[in-house]
Amino acid sequence: MPRALVIGGSVGGLFAACLLRNIGWEVAVFEKSAGDLSGRGAGLGLSRELFAVMRRAGAEVDHATGVPCTWLLQLDRSGGVLSRIERPWTAGIWSRVYRPLRAAVPNAIVFPGRAIEQVKQDGASVVAHFADGGTEAGDLLVACDGAFSTVRRQFLPEVEPPRYAGYVAWRCLVEEQQLSAAAHALLSDALAYSFPPGEMSLSMPVPGHDEDVRPGHRSYYLIWYRPVRPDPLRDLMTDRSGRDHGFAIPPPLIRADVIAAMRRDAAALLPPMIADVMARTQQPLLQAITDLEAPRMVFGRVALLGDAAFVARPHVAAGITKAALDAAALAEELEASPGNVFSALAHYETKRLDFGQALVDYSRKLGAATLAPDWIRDPERVMREYGAPHLVHDVERQ
Repeated sequence: MPRALVIGGSVGGLFAACLLRNIGWEVAVFEKSAGDLSGRGAGLGLSRELFAVMRRAGAEVDHATGVPCTWLLQLDRSGGVLSRIERPWTAGIWSRVYRPLRAAVPNAIVFPGRAIEQVKQDGASVVAHFADGGTEAGDLLVACDGAFSTVRRQFLPEVEPPRYAGYVAWRCLVEEQQLSAAAHALLSDALAYSFPPGEMSLSMPVPGHDEDVRPGHRSYYLIWYRPVRPDPLRDLMTDRSGRDHGFAIPPPLIRADVIAAMRRDAAALLPPMIADVMARTQQPLLQAITDLEAPRMVFGRVALLGDAAFVARPHVAAGITKAALDAAALAEELEASPGNVFSALAHYETKRLDFGQALVDYSRKLGAATLAPDWIRDPERVMREYGAPHLVHDVERQ
């Protein structure tokens, strides 16, 4: 039985593990973190392609995995509705995808606290060398170790880490019950957009505590995109001790003065019910928006998957879906070429390079349209195209 070493135990690694096991591979998953990953991630869009791969992976797909929404709303500064567009959407949270996938992977094949340091290979096998001094050998190594992939850096040292796109995202979350009655009536079945000059906020209902999707027990999620130049970004990402955290600062380390300034700006720029979400969130998150593209995904018996190869900006809402489709394509090619890993990986790379590049390119165009000056920005077009509603399906058909 051929053996695959999967580096990374987040959703990409779990998809790969499930789908490779389904075609008869022995699989071992190595995750550098020793803790539970279910608390990571934030709000996300759920696609039919994602659900299809979850079913193929053997992960239980609950019909209530997310919160269905019917409308796209554009709100003005006072909270009035400027436009209303009908577009079905399912708003979810990361854990509602991670938990079923993790449950589908036997504990016996998952090894937490194993950080990879180096990969060595010859024509017959590939060997992973870990920070604890241990090694593991297999017929295939699948690198699902994220945007700052150790494996990618080894094989593509010339590829820079994710690049800053010139703007940040504030993310906030409150319990649905904290919304006013008027706000709840307006927002409970909609994705609500507002467009301050050169900025955009997007908010939606998502599963609440313990992933509860019942009305009245859900949460309300907000993301606010704001342009920030590199020098002010360093200030935003610097904690009270003076340490600069780069593109992502741990939420508890965000300085109180930075949060207070954000809330003052929200009160001045955003609709009142949206600014209220910012004010009520106990611990907002701050993230610099970045992207990344790798020119190759295969190196002998090594394959990159998910964010290890391509990081698209969040406007396409397809990061998890891309990881799922990468894993599905990898399994399909390996099943179609039994005993010939090199041929399977060559076909995998050809197929997924085009897709990854298309996704990153589209996310950049959508980001530019989202934060364009008001005199050229078309809010209704941004609303219709946000989340790339047909991109994944259309690219998959090509």
